[in-house]
Amino acid sequence: MAKKEQLTPVYILGPGALGLAFAKLFSEHRPVTLLTKAYHPQDYQYTYQGYSEPLQVQCIPSPSGEQAPQQKIGELWLFTKAHQALEALTTLLPALKKDAQIIISHNGMSDLNELNRLLGPQQALYFMLTQQAAYKPAPDQVVHVSLGPSTLGAANQAAEKSLATQLLLWQRQIPNLVGSDNIHRARWQKLLVNLAINPVATWQQQRNGALRAPEYASDIMALVHEAITVAKAQGLEFSLVQALNLAYMVMAQTADNRCSMLQDRLLGRETEIDAMCGYVYKTAQQLGLAAPVNQLYYQRIKGDRP
Repeated sequence: MAKKEQLTPVYILGPGALGLAFAKLFSEHRPVTLLTKAYHPQDYQYTYQGYSEPLQVQCIPSPSGEQAPQQKIGELWLFTKAHQALEALTTLLPALKKDAQIIISHNGMSDLNELNRLLGPQQALYFMLTQQAAYKPAPDQVVHVSLGPSTLGAANQAAEKSLATQLLLWQRQIPNLVGSDNIHRARWQKLLVNLAINPVATWQQQRNGALRAPEYASDIMALVHEAITVAKAQGLEFSLVQALNLAYMVMAQTADNRCSMLQDRLLGRETEIDAMCGYVYKTAQQLGLAAPVNQLYYQRIKGDRP
């Protein structure tokens, strides 16, 4: 226990499924604090491969305004939705150390420049993509389904300087974690997979494996092709064939899963469609391009189109 206490404590915002799953991984090595709201449970049960145990974490209220925890935060993991990241980081700024390590993970694309403008020169911002999977059968329970691969990269200069050192630490605590020297490209690659699955699965209310049926192929191809055209205008080249092959492989590997966007819609929560189809079609407009299928699915899932 003494050895654990010598390491930097981990603060995690967002007691959702992934936040709790990563809290378990970190708690094997370091003290973990969950930043929660008043309506969140204070105790959680963690299950992996049929074995359940209490999650060994401390829960404290998430700071609001100028209120800050007694101990300044040196390492913060934000497992929020894309549209929540800016507000979450803004609220937590007074609680962060001047040299804090901040790691963000969400589906879809967000403007990391907006986040970086909030940070000091020594505050390092990273982005993590993950194929780890988990779900919550109840508010105080999490089931960790898969320890899939994760990719982490620097999102500002401070993070570039410390990435190699930090990565070694995190790789001892997060299974199947690799580093990326171009996280922007890696985020685009993940976006292409998300676009092939989330919008169609959500609109059709289908599990991932069902999307391999021929009737969905034309929309899936158009969604991905439009995004690749936008990426090319930004200087990034992707192969449509390779992107589709990867997407269909993920569909097969996660055939019984409901994608996160569909889960959000079924539960009446705001989806991440703005960070997926919305990002593609609005960026296309700014570049003088057209992305009609992304626009259609954006409007459908936002409720603007039948």
